[in-house]
Amino acid sequence: MALVEQPETSVDTPLEYALAPWQYAIKTGNHAFQSGKFDSARDKYQSALNLAGHLLEQFVKSKPCDEQLTAIEHCCPALVVAAHNLADCFLALSNPERACRQLIEVHLVILNLVENASIEIVEIACHHLHKTRQELINFASCHPHLPELIEKVNAAMEGGFTRPHIVH
Repeated sequence: MALVEQPETSVDTPLEYALAPWQYAIKTGNHAFQSGKFDSARDKYQSALNLAGHLLEQFVKSKPCDEQLTAIEHCCPALVVAAHNLADCFLALSNPERACRQLIEVHLVILNLVENASIEIVEIACHHLHKTRQELINFASCHPHLPELIEKVNAAMEGGFTRPHIVH
């Protein structure tokens, strides 16, 4: 896993304004991580994860429209980036159990979106579901010495979506 940061943008739209605190938390978390200040990075990444999760939840519940889909298209990767960076931080803090749990949690959040009634949201979620699944596979391949975590990863990946009209 590699630390990821979204490209910097000016705050011109309400969505950019809403995501600005997330972007700040990710950037400061990345700076702390690169400086070896893993406790500080963990806190920033957790903040970013909470922000992205809250925004995603609000937009999923909002009235369906083009702006809603645009917001979800931005909030899904924000959530995944924050979760994966947080997992990297837990690994740096020698806590693979917590890293694994973090990867599983974000995978399940995205998997839950796949069960959304809106086909547009399902398509967005499927794109990110592939990424969370790949991170779980990468984690498992890097930690074969932790069979109890491998079992948890396998159990999380066994969950699938039941919408037969989705093909990815």
